[in-house]
Amino acid sequence: MRKRIFFNMLLLTVISLLLTSAALCVVFYLQLSSSVQTELRERAIILKNTVTAENYATLSISDMRLTIIAPDGEVLFDDDQKAEALKNHANREEIKEAFSSGIGESRRFSSTLEQETFYCAVLLHDGSVLRLSKSTGSILSMFGEAVPVVLIIIILTFLISYLVAGHLTARIVRPINNVQFNEKLTAPYDELTPFIQTISEQRTQINQQLSDLTIRSNTMQATMENMQEGIIFLNEKGVILAINKSASSIFSPPESMTGKNILEILRNIELNESIKEALSGIRGECNFSHDSKIYRVYFSPVTGSGAILLFLDITEKNMSEKLRTEFSANVSHELKTPLTTIYGNAEMLENGMVMEADKTSFYGKIKDEAARLIALIEDIIMLSRLDEGSGQAAIERVELSDIAYSVISSLEPKIKEQNVSVTVSGSGILSANRSQMEELFYNLIDNSVKYNKKDGTVTVTLHTSTQKTKITVSDTGIGIPKEMQSRVFERFYRVDQSRSKKTGGTGLGLAIVKHIVMANGGNLELKSRVNEGTSITITLPLEN
Repeated sequence: MRKRIFFNMLLLTVISLLLTSAALCVVFYLQLSSSVQTELRERAIILKNTVTAENYATLSISDMRLTIIAPDGEVLFDDDQKAEALKNHANREEIKEAFSSGIGESRRFSSTLEQETFYCAVLLHDGSVLRLSKSTGSILSMFGEAVPVVLIIIILTFLISYLVAGHLTARIVRPINNVQFNEKLTAPYDELTPFIQTISEQRTQINQQLSDLTIRSNTMQATMENMQEGIIFLNEKGVILAINKSASSIFSPPESMTGKNILEILRNIELNESIKEALSGIRGECNFSHDSKIYRVYFSPVTGSGAILLFLDITEKNMSEKLRTEFSANVSHELKTPLTTIYGNAEMLENGMVMEADKTSFYGKIKDEAARLIALIEDIIMLSRLDEGSGQAAIERVELSDIAYSVISSLEPKIKEQNVSVTVSGSGILSANRSQMEELFYNLIDNSVKYNKKDGTVTVTLHTSTQKTKITVSDTGIGIPKEMQSRVFERFYRVDQSRSKKTGGTGLGLAIVKHIVMANGGNLELKSRVNEGTSITITLPLEN
């Protein structure tokens, strides 16, 4: 804009100078022509009254040419050339007018001499015509003579205009450059008011749109970053446009994945084929295993702009389904075993295949298997309630030491049979469901007694701090091998199958303990060494 204004000013100045010079030349020429014509007329009229046939040969005018023409057009006298050498002038315009009206005027241009000659002819008293003529430079010659002066003036004016135009341009542009678009807009010139108003309205719209886009972007970014599911946006070439933390954590790349092609990062053939199909517009889904985790990946094509990949962690779901399948199989097996024993013994008794002396033993087996079956069903019901979250219906303040002593009392026959010493130290008051706490202590102490050695010890330690209570049950029993310690809390998992069968265990005790601890917002820790004993520590918050 600045250059345009600057050069337009210079161009306007030059054009103005040229037009002015041309106009002046025309004006001067017209004035000169009028002056010459007037001068010729005045002198011709004066000479008309003084010239006679006897004296015109003696006349001589220094700045004009005098010619006398007879009525038939023959030149009688010319002060510049010989009369006999000149052609007949009867057809000359000014001569015709002089003969007809008494005075005639004309002008003629000589391209050879590049001059213009003015003529004035008057009719004399004797019938002849007196003609005066004067030559001047043409308008073109005047232009030619004025060119050097005009050029000098133009150059000087151009230099001055150059400086003035630069200064004026700066003054014109400076207020426009000083407009602050971050503040309230004001027009530096009245002519720019509509333009400034339009800019202000558009700026308001842009700011509003930018604000809306920022809010949407922040919302989308916050949503993506807080999603547990991994999400990746790809362009039509498979280049990663955006990826959230959950997706990045799946692959744990050494550097940012944004801007890289997804096929360079994933080395799974099935996954890559599904990505290619999604980029071509075909939806799909598949399972993807990585670092001991299983993901369900959904591929959604975005028409004309790429695809979206959604990673759902289904590891826990798969594990739950696996555990549920195993649980169903184990439940069937565990239920089938005592029922088969009961059925077999009852059938033998019914068919009289048992001697009278052995019937008591058979009845005892049926009773024991029925008791085992009842215990198993009760444990399954307990686990089911804990899974459903219905085991915490009644919360009350319970004294844990009282529950421990009560459980020890109910296990007294087993304790005496194993010849095990059980002691309780410390105390703790906890807000919890009493039946759950009784079940927790029963399973922990029962396991410590069942899997203990003869003359062994079981120690129950209670400790309460300002915010939590610790329950530790330690024994001097057979211990748990290190490779099995992570599985002892699984349902129906037994370290020693033969001993469990012998002691009547259901394999659900520690699984119930784990679920009770989880239901009460606590955590547990297992320490064990083979043939030295096991210690289980449970930490529960005081308020649940």
